[in-house]
Amino acid sequence: MEKIVYKAPNAPGQHMPDVFIMTQPGMAEKYRAQRSHQGSTGNHQKHVRESDMSQPPIALVDVVQSYEVFQTRTGRGFNGSVARPAKSDLEALFNTSDEQAIAEEIIMKGEIQHAH
Repeated sequence: MEKIVYKAPNAPGQHMPDVFIMTQPGMAEKYRAQRSHQGSTGNHQKHVRESDMSQPPIALVDVVQSYEVFQTRTGRGFNGSVARPAKSDLEALFNTSDEQAIAEEIIMKGEIQHAH
C-alpha cells in the first residue's frame, strides 16, 4: 500500500489537520498521469503515445483502498496512531462532503509516500 499525504494549507490561526488515504501501489501515479493527459490540449496531446491513449480510463475505486480519510491523533505528521478526521474538518478543508471528490483531490495534490 502507498500513503498519499495532503498537507492542509492553513492560514494563520487556522488548525486544519493534515490527512492521508491509502492507495494501491503505483496506481496513484498512473491515475495522475492519465488525468493530466485528459486535460491536455494542443501540441502536448500529439506527444502522448498511442498506447497511452488506448488505455481504458483508471477508475478512482481501482486506485484507493477505500474512500476513508485518516489523520494522526495529533493532526500533524503521519506517524503514530490514526483516527478519522471530523466530517466538519473535511468539509472545511475540501469545501465538500463528497468522499470521492475528497479522495481524488488528495490523490491529485497530495504527496505519495511509498511503503518501506
